[in-house]
Amino acid sequence: MAAGEPIPEEKKRRLGFEQDDFQKLGKQVAQYRYGNGDQQRRDDILCSIATTAGLFSMADMEDITDRQRFTGRFFLTEGERQQVINWLMDELGVNLNAPPPEWAG
Repeated sequence: MAAGEPIPEEKKRRLGFEQDDFQKLGKQVAQYRYGNGDQQRRDDILCSIATTAGLFSMADMEDITDRQRFTGRFFLTEGERQQVINWLMDELGVNLNAPPPEWAG
């Protein structure tokens, strides 16, 4: 992955994603970790990860869109954030809360 997290081949095979999906996920993880964005930007990246992975249902996306219309800003709930963070850890072994690798600068 672009953020330095190797994904074991058995996890790649089990998930059945295309190689492009893993590359996209790696870039999204790197943007989350190293982008120094505010909470709205971080939520946007988590939503992109969820979309790439197919984690959110149409109803979830409608709820997110409704919140954005109602509040005027994009955000995920704590539960939605945790769902994506847990999926990354459980399925790919990527811990977004871990310190970045030494070489990342």
